Amino acid sequence: MLQLAISDVLATMELRKKIGIRDVAKAAGVSVATVSRVLAKADYPVTEETRKRVTDVATAMGYVPNLLAKTFATSRTDTIGVAMPVLNAYYAKMLAGIEGAATEAGLSILLTIVGASDERRESAIDQFVARQLDGVIICSGAKDGPLRRAPEQMGVPAVIIGQQPSEGYVTVTVDNRRASYEATDHLVSRGNRTIVFLTSNSDWPDFRDRLYGFQQRLAEEDRVTGQVIEGVYDEAQAYRAVTKLVAEKTTATAILAATDRQALGAMAALADAGLRVPSDMAVVGFDNYHTSEFVRPSLTSVDMPADAMGAKAVELVCMAKTSGAEKMASVVLEPRLFIRQSSGSFDNAALLAQSVKSLPSA
Repeated sequence: MLQLAISDVLATMELRKKIGIRDVAKAAGVSVATVSRVLAKADYPVTEETRKRVTDVATAMGYVPNLLAKTFATSRTDTIGVAMPVLNAYYAKMLAGIEGAATEAGLSILLTIVGASDERRESAIDQFVARQLDGVIICSGAKDGPLRRAPEQMGVPAVIIGQQPSEGYVTVTVDNRRASYEATDHLVSRGNRTIVFLTSNSDWPDFRDRLYGFQQRLAEEDRVTGQVIEGVYDEAQAYRAVTKLVAEKTTATAILAATDRQALGAMAALADAGLRVPSDMAVVGFDNYHTSEFVRPSLTSVDMPADAMGAKAVELVCMAKTSGAEKMASVVLEPRLFIRQSSGSFDNAALLAQSVKSLPSA
């Protein structure tokens, strides 16, 4: 701790040798207060000519505002803390949404990857609160436990992206149950009468809701049956599960996978077994990874708008800073099914075959 204190002092001494706000004010022929207001983009009456002169002088002199001094003066850090479990394709998309919205709002982000550890997540939140950041965004993971703090104990606006077993927090989520219902309906409408649902762990909130949506749609159809296979977490496990399914002479004609990774593993297993997608087995996934469009056949997938979720979380934090935390309200975003080649159309194929058979012979 002593070394840190000394380095801070040395850094401050070095800063004093650099261009300061007084130097900019003198060169621009205005007051220090005017420079501060112009560079902070404050809502204060300054002529456009003066504003341009100050910004041009500051740029020419290479002036960089002292963020530490600004924090002391305004009690703002212009920074949002983000706790994220991993940085895979899904969360990278979410981070892009967070960063884009934060940049547009003139904010920076402080990202911490916490893994699947509740302890590391709490430690990250402790650091965010100790630094008095302007807000906290917690990106929930599948196995997250409840947060240690209640919302009012945070001291800063806090938003959770995804489902989390903590009460009272403002959340940004996607309607997973509806998403799965619509994906199942798509397969049913294509004439599939036995559908397999591949999933990881139905105890996890998002995957539980996807299972519920699947079961809800099947319950509406007397002629359609479903089979649920759990414990499938990645491509390799999906490959093994579908290989076993084929070996058991399944009567299923469609697979709904709870993630695109599972769907791609399933498609590889079907190909290696000599089965064609979608004519022998239709496949639908979740997440709409950017690669889903480029595999062949291209993968029908439910788009989970992770980028929009991230952007909405930043918007809520900004709203709390300007209008008060009581103005924040949880948001549920709607999913979208991207229909591609892998889901096919069994009814159309059957009708075509029937039509060909009924043609009169020459």
